Amino acid sequence: MDFDPGLAWEGNDNRRSLSPPISVPVDSLGRVLVTFPRAAEIFEGGETFLTCFELDPYSVCRRLVPFYPFANLDDWRVANFLLTSGLSMRALDEFLSLQATKNMPLSFWTAKDLCARAELLPSGPRWKFQIVPTMHSTKEPIQLYFWDTLDCVKALFNHPFFEDKMDFTPFRLFTTAEHVMRVFTEWMSSDGAWDMQSKIPEGGTVCGVILSSDKTNITNMCGGRVAH
Repeated sequence: MDFDPGLAWEGNDNRRSLSPPISVPVDSLGRVLVTFPRAAEIFEGGETFLTCFELDPYSVCRRLVPFYPFANLDDWRVANFLLTSGLSMRALDEFLSLQATKNMPLSFWTAKDLCARAELLPSGPRWKFQIVPTMHSTKEPIQLYFWDTLDCVKALFNHPFFEDKMDFTPFRLFTTAEHVMRVFTEWMSSDGAWDMQSKIPEGGTVCGVILSSDKTNITNMCGGRVAH
């Protein structure tokens, strides 16, 4: 498609006055990457994931036992499997009461003990809830369990696993230095991302968040309720 990258930032009163984007070659095929200028700048002073991890009150214990509050790697593997299995508290207790299970050198023997140990781990976004008022009477109050969206976004941005898996700067990819044929890949390569970036303060970051619905077990303590 024919495209003039200059049209994206010139002559529009609703956009910031920008210096021209910088074009850089990206591979042996001759493709050229044009990035949005002064976008997603990094400011020092924030707490990283590892900083928060080290500030955890049990960080000293983990220096002595890396898998604390679990005894060792095998102990953690069993705990991780059970905690992510979706089993109810009763089912967990039944499994832990089996003689074959008791023969394993575990550091926990009840579902309550297992969950209590998990609560000692550094936490991510915490569940919140509120009572939803209704116009008609119900057998019991309707409770809405939820995560704060901003807390979730912060946790994703702060997690080292996603360090090289997220794009923070809108870009345009062309097959040649003449900018004649454009290539679209991720959302950050779209006109929408570029246009949105041009309307926010310099150095700001466009954060694309995908909202989806899935069945999630939110508690094993109150009848195995789920959220969508």
